[in-house]
Amino acid sequence: MLGRVVHNRLYNAVEALFAILFATVLGACDGNDLTRGDDALRIGDYDRAVTNFSKVLDAEPANRDARYGLAIAYYAIAEDKERLKESTLALWERTVREFKILSVVDSSEKSKPMYSTALFYLARAMLAENAQAKVLHLLDQSVQLDPENYFSYNLKALILAGQGDVDGAKKIYAYIVTKEPKFASAYVNLGNLYWNAHDYESAWDIWSMGREALPQDAVLAKWTRIAEDSLKAMVYSGKL
Repeated sequence: MLGRVVHNRLYNAVEALFAILFATVLGACDGNDLTRGDDALRIGDYDRAVTNFSKVLDAEPANRDARYGLAIAYYAIAEDKERLKESTLALWERTVREFKILSVVDSSEKSKPMYSTALFYLARAMLAENAQAKVLHLLDQSVQLDPENYFSYNLKALILAGQGDVDGAKKIYAYIVTKEPKFASAYVNLGNLYWNAHDYESAWDIWSMGREALPQDAVLAKWTRIAEDSLKAMVYSGKL
């Protein structure tokens, strides 16, 4: 479910930037390479889009429209690889690098959500390659760019919990569900922290709260039921 929600969020961000890019390029450019890059990007021919936007940047490194196009093309290629569950570390590194350059060329706010999400994916790809990878700085940068990127907050909390900072993780999960009450993973993960500490009542409180917010979520339904059964057993045995 998390993956589907992430992709829905990314799809909306990509669509918004595509609209900005196409309006800018179609209205302002008459360069053949830029136009070909725009056309390739629009039809999903991302490798050819990279080739054509790169040609523009070879001649004019600070061309804002080509920088937008190249960053989006790399982003789309990496996202396709994500869906195929292939290794994406090198692609996300390149995508983040392009967005970093773009932020110098264009200081506007419009690319920040995609830049933020690219940083999240880079952090996740690094952890997939090495579970001990140092990625907290990437996640901090991600939420600085987009304070509503709760996926980065969630991943940071998972890492903190794994490092033993359970209180820090709890605070982040509580922040997420306060700001985005339908973020299922935060309820699941927060409840898990209480469950692992044998605080079954608090775990049930969190999971049932999530269940109320997301009545169709199968994971929250399962864990709420498990917590209820455990609490009943404790009552029957006199432990509660």
